Amino acid sequence: MIAEVAALLLAAAAGVVLARRLDRAAAGTLLIGEGILFGIGFAAVVLLALSIAGVPWTRTAVLVAMIGTAAVLARRFAPPSLRAFSPIDVVTLVLLAGYTRFATMAPLWEFDYIGDFGLKGRAFFEARAIDWHFLQTVFVGGVHPDYPPLLPLAFDFLAISRGAWDDAAQGLLNVAFALGLLLVVRHLAAEETGSTHAGAFVAAALLPLAASPWIGLAEAPLVAFGTAALLLLRRGSVAAGAVMLGLAALTKNEGLALIVAAALGLAAAKRARDIARLWPAAAIALPWLVLRAVHHLHTDLAEGSVGARIAGHLRDPKLLFDALAASRPGRPFFWMAMAVAAAIVIRPLLARERFVLAAVAAQLAIYIAAYLASPYDVPWHVRWSWERLISHVAPALTYVVLVKLLPDRRAAA
Repeated sequence: MIAEVAALLLAAAAGVVLARRLDRAAAGTLLIGEGILFGIGFAAVVLLALSIAGVPWTRTAVLVAMIGTAAVLARRFAPPSLRAFSPIDVVTLVLLAGYTRFATMAPLWEFDYIGDFGLKGRAFFEARAIDWHFLQTVFVGGVHPDYPPLLPLAFDFLAISRGAWDDAAQGLLNVAFALGLLLVVRHLAAEETGSTHAGAFVAAALLPLAASPWIGLAEAPLVAFGTAALLLLRRGSVAAGAVMLGLAALTKNEGLALIVAAALGLAAAKRARDIARLWPAAAIALPWLVLRAVHHLHTDLAEGSVGARIAGHLRDPKLLFDALAASRPGRPFFWMAMAVAAAIVIRPLLARERFVLAAVAAQLAIYIAAYLASPYDVPWHVRWSWERLISHVAPALTYVVLVKLLPDRRAAA
């Protein structure tokens, strides 16, 4: 897996350069975390652009595009420095090492990897381009031709770097997404509380949420990009947050919904002026929307009579609400602890966290609305998707609760 690790390091280096341009205030672990996430997204965008331009994917073409772009942007660039360390970081590193072993110990086994994300990535790798004919004619039931392509393209980036496809090595991407998000979280929490140890604690606490158990599925990048986007927008780093939103939208259709949810959150927080500054998110998402329309890639939620399905489900909403009530989102003790913690800090949460709370509420509302349009049996659809949908918003919600519980050493100084 040496080639894949080297490829991720190259992507992270290019991503750090992009992060420095997008977020001038970023430093330390925040800059590195943003760099990892931006770098993987950048590699996927490069492959998408090469495919649109009709340039076959080769190691040379990808390296020239990535290194050339980074070199142009790297004027007067200073590498990030890491000074602060906490013993709690050791716990996070040990757990992350265990997660790395879990994610790469065998060829990836999840059905949606074998029959969707990994299958598309392998088809693209064999074609050395996005295989539109494959997407238009594939008959495997698990494949969603319309899904945004960032994750399959990220798989292809690793495979091109290696020169061969390795199903086990692709699990490294899960680790990279988790690491990138945790570095962002660590810095922001330390910055907000005035304590390196508090930042390390919050990162360690969020590791089970950042380290997605669904190896090879799009939940890992969506959680990483989406959570980083919300936390950066909350901080006021709108440009970086908007690009993270765009990468989330290039990962799953739920990422498109998150752009809308973030805009609603900004409106609720009385930051309407920042909504227009989310344009990079739309600009990143738009090319795939155009491409999938041009190539007539079907979307299951849009098939048949959508209005009739919604009307039918609204006539009997009890079916949906019973399915949601019966669904177990996983980690029951975590959710009980979250409920207690939120109750303790409910007043500062409601007063100061309108953006995140409103964005999370809007995202969940969009998910529930999507169930109303579902062409599938609603209880079945809820049973097999609700836990994953909840995982998309859990890290951002957990972050704001934890930082409100922790003492702010800046106030005491």
